[in-house]
Amino acid sequence: MKTFYECSLQHEASVSMQFWDNPTVDGFHSLLMTPKPMIRTSDHVFQLCELVKLQSSCKKLNLLSELMDHSGNYVHTALPFILSLLQRGLGQRIQLLTHSLSPDPEWSVESEAPKHKAQPPLSFGLLLKPDMAVSVLERGPPADSPKAAEFRQLWGSRSELRRFQDGAITEAVLWEGESMCQKQLVPRQIITHLLQLHADIPESCVRYVGAMVDDVIKTGNKVPSTGEEESLLVVKSYDDLSRKLWGLEGLPLSITAVQGAHPALRYTQVFPPVPLKLDYSFFDQEKSCRSLVPKEGKPCPTYITPITVICHMEGSGKWPHDHLAIRHIRAAFHISMGELLKKYHNYTCRPCPTHLDVWKVRISACFIKLSLERCVFLLWKNNPISPTVQPRVLFLSLYLFLGGFWRPSPLLLRPLWWNSDRSCVEA
Repeated sequence: MKTFYECSLQHEASVSMQFWDNPTVDGFHSLLMTPKPMIRTSDHVFQLCELVKLQSSCKKLNLLSELMDHSGNYVHTALPFILSLLQRGLGQRIQLLTHSLSPDPEWSVESEAPKHKAQPPLSFGLLLKPDMAVSVLERGPPADSPKAAEFRQLWGSRSELRRFQDGAITEAVLWEGESMCQKQLVPRQIITHLLQLHADIPESCVRYVGAMVDDVIKTGNKVPSTGEEESLLVVKSYDDLSRKLWGLEGLPLSITAVQGAHPALRYTQVFPPVPLKLDYSFFDQEKSCRSLVPKEGKPCPTYITPITVICHMEGSGKWPHDHLAIRHIRAAFHISMGELLKKYHNYTCRPCPTHLDVWKVRISACFIKLSLERCVFLLWKNNPISPTVQPRVLFLSLYLFLGGFWRPSPLLLRPLWWNSDRSCVEA
């Protein structure tokens, strides 16, 4: 027990020093005035209910002598061994394993002492390592290693021999999980398996709280998903388009920067755009503009949010001083860029005065907008369209994203607002 208390104390001391040394944070209020329930300090939380089951755990773990030392208190007897078991099983997946014990009960001397099974559930908190917690493979020692027997004893029937691409044959445990939202609950699979195998604690006695918000935004019929895989496809498609834009030759001015301006490219879009397979029997093809027109009585296709990409062009001293002339030049750039993308990469493009639509695989359409310093300077002046330009420029330069991919626990405790970009911003 001392080891786990020391680890928790060291972690709390380290976090406290970070708060005190940060001049931008009110360390006094954060450390001494803000309550810290376990659900706010841990990524995942679980409870052990029906503590009477720990009696059978003491028998299976051969803790009868320790049970006598604790005057028959099977909760205090089994807890150190359960913590040690979970620490071995979770290993590198967690940064910290904490637990919470209820205070010792008080009773009148004229009444009987309360039963141990009447105590509230035991609470445990997991502070996860993001890069290791979602791994579905637990790779063990080689088959001929002396530690292989210990590995098989820990994992039981879940351990099996596997051959890897490097030619090594080792013991390994493979957990269920195809999408990211399923992989986030791998620690739950580990905990329930170890408690059932070594402590005779059934899964029904484990109340696990983790990734609860994912159930609200989960999509997909065969494989549930919360948008991580779709966002990754969007980012890969954007990277491919960005490389091709950098390699375009024949533009009057070279491209100095390509910038994505969409929440999906920051992994913060709750429902990122996904590919859509059209039923062409619902449409007539307009050959003049290469468009699909819905037939009479047929539904329109599902709207897919375009991904905005901003291309910055190099500066030039030959720009006109009239903003209308600059808009015409920008439209000419859109036409030229669309022709080059069609010529070298066979992309379907549709130039517009304000942007260029590019039909890209796995992205419905990319809005490519040209950013011209001279144009921004002129449009910033007082004119009829400046009120619409200034918010967009401020958005790109001064916007501070506060939410990111959030932890589920703060959503249960603090009010949150959603802005127009589906970014999670704390109220």
